[in-house]
Amino acid sequence: MANSNQFITANWSNPASEELYRQQWPMQPDLRVQYENGRQCGSCSFFAPFNADWGLCCHSESPHHLETVFEHFTCAGYEHEGWGPHSFTKDAEFKCRCGGESSEYWDKLVKILAENETKNGLQS
Repeated sequence: MANSNQFITANWSNPASEELYRQQWPMQPDLRVQYENGRQCGSCSFFAPFNADWGLCCHSESPHHLETVFEHFTCAGYEHEGWGPHSFTKDAEFKCRCGGESSEYWDKLVKILAENETKNGLQS
C-alpha cells in the first residue's frame, strides 16, 4: 500500500492551537506579550512556510511540533531569527543575518557602497 500522508497547508492542523490563538493564550500572559512584540512563528528559526500565512512548526522542543500553524501564532518554544530565511537552529552563529531582505537588495547595497567609495577616493 502506498504512503497516504496528507499535509494541511492552509489552516490549523490542531484545533486546540487555533483556540489558543483566538483566545490570545488566556493562561499564558507571557505568550500574549511575546506575540504583541512580534515574536511570532513567521520569524521563528524553526518555521517552515507553506505559503504567505501558514507553515510547519519544526521545533522539536515546541508544544506545536509538526503542526501547521498560522505565521502570527507563537509558543514557548519560539526561537527568534527574523522574517527572512530560517536556519532551523538555536545557534546564533548559523542564523541568517539578512534581516529578511533578498540577495538582490544586498547586491544593490554593495554596489552603491562600492560606487560611493570610488567617488570619494576611498577604494583600496
